[in-house]
Amino acid sequence: MPSVVRPAGQPELVAQAAKVFGNTVRLSIINALKQGPALRADLVAHTGLPAKTLGAQLVELEALGAVKAEAQHSRGRPMLYYANQPRLEELLSALAEYALRSACGAVVGVHGKSH
Repeated sequence: MPSVVRPAGQPELVAQAAKVFGNTVRLSIINALKQGPALRADLVAHTGLPAKTLGAQLVELEALGAVKAEAQHSRGRPMLYYANQPRLEELLSALAEYALRSACGAVVGVHGKSH
């Protein structure tokens, strides 16, 4: 059984956006990665999050497509994490459009024009 029930009519993309942008811990990770790619140790230092918490949130952000990781070709092959900007923009756009449509009762396009 899912831990969160999605309201009828809410698109899956909006639910995914809410998971990314509705969590302050995930937002702090995304904000850190907006400055550029980073290793896990750098993210721990930048965000102040415990390594275990950071790791769990990175797994979720990767699953949602908001963050990507690639192995480095160095000692121990640490992972370099970076924000997936196109995906973040897609999620934010979907969330904003859904919120405006829900709040205003109008169908609003990406650029804020009612249809």
